[in-house]
Amino acid sequence: MNDHVIEEMADVISTELRVPNEDVLRILHHYWQDKIAPLWQVGDLLETALNAGIPITKDDAVAVLKDLFEGHDPELGITWITLEVDLHEYHLDWKRLPEDRYPEVQGVFKMWRKGNLIAHQVGLFPNHIHGNLPKALALAKSLADETPNVPILIGCEPRHSEEIEPWLSVVREEDCIHVEESEETCTR
Repeated sequence: MNDHVIEEMADVISTELRVPNEDVLRILHHYWQDKIAPLWQVGDLLETALNAGIPITKDDAVAVLKDLFEGHDPELGITWITLEVDLHEYHLDWKRLPEDRYPEVQGVFKMWRKGNLIAHQVGLFPNHIHGNLPKALALAKSLADETPNVPILIGCEPRHSEEIEPWLSVVREEDCIHVEESEETCTR
């Protein structure tokens, strides 16, 4: 086990049990001295999702990681590629996501009018990736108000690519705005 992981464990245990950190560190180092274990954290899955431009919440990332662990082949192990493959099977259930959880969706979002190359961005890699969805939706609704009946597409930008698939579509129709998962397959 890596020293920094043992230190994280010791910090949590010593705080929770109110025992000296040095004692817990000594015990954990002794325990792990003849063992190894690969460790995948939810942060690894969130980073992989961010790199791929897949909108995801931390709770969903925890569930994906648990499912991955329970279903993996121990002879093959878990790798970065395994995380990527499992994430491409994941889909954020937009219809079931309550509005108060929108800020939990991680991502950098781009919005553009269907058929227009000009895009607006909300968020920035690597530090401004949280809480962007409500801002992106507000901007998309504003753009939809300017051009009724023209879809405003929202996509989650991959970290290392300009290729963005539309995820949501925002349309002003008469006296209401519709936000739905996009059925568009084209990029900007």
